[in-house]
Amino acid sequence: MADQPQQSAAGEGGSALRRLSRSPATGFAPWIIFWVVGGPSTWETASIAALIAGVLVLLLDMDVDELVLGGPGGTRGAVRAPKLLDVATVLFFLGFVVAALVTTRQNVENLDQYSQAISSGALGIIALGSIVFGHPFTIDYAKDSVPEEFWHTPTFRRTNIVLTATWAVVFLVCAVLGYVAVHVDGKGAKDWLEWYLPIILIVIGFRFTKKYPDRVQQRLHGGAATGS
Repeated sequence: MADQPQQSAAGEGGSALRRLSRSPATGFAPWIIFWVVGGPSTWETASIAALIAGVLVLLLDMDVDELVLGGPGGTRGAVRAPKLLDVATVLFFLGFVVAALVTTRQNVENLDQYSQAISSGALGIIALGSIVFGHPFTIDYAKDSVPEEFWHTPTFRRTNIVLTATWAVVFLVCAVLGYVAVHVDGKGAKDWLEWYLPIILIVIGFRFTKKYPDRVQQRLHGGAATGS
């Protein structure tokens, strides 16, 4: 009985971490860190920071905290399979870190110059690839909030294809903007291409991710009501 408050606090801590892991924003966090920290002379440092963040997010989404904190009542839970985005994130930034360690700045001049465009493009390709290989990456997040009996329905799959395709477009457009920014003179134009427009696109992506599943459910319920 004496350790009951401690177990309860551990369970609440683990639950809060699991709630955090259910948002795509958490999966994008290492990439955002890279975009904020990275630049023509800091992409190596940004790569290391993003890799560390990616590993932490991977462990968080696998519920590794349960092995340390325990679930309700102090019980230890099993480790979950990692999310596709988490694995791809760690592999991508691990590659960047290796490039930073084994090459000189002269040998990676293009990587140095186009690091943000390359990372945005890679994230867009990861999203497209997940659709091509039959596992849209947003499915991993949707499963945290949708009952299991709906996971294999056409509506669930179609919804996540749309969401994943939306993110693919957002990040591929950001990659194009980042590429153009390298060849544009003037700080104002560069700021719009590197920061303002990408931020607007990402905000739109998050808003669409939040609202689109609700619209799908409304259409389904509306159709059911009409059919009845």
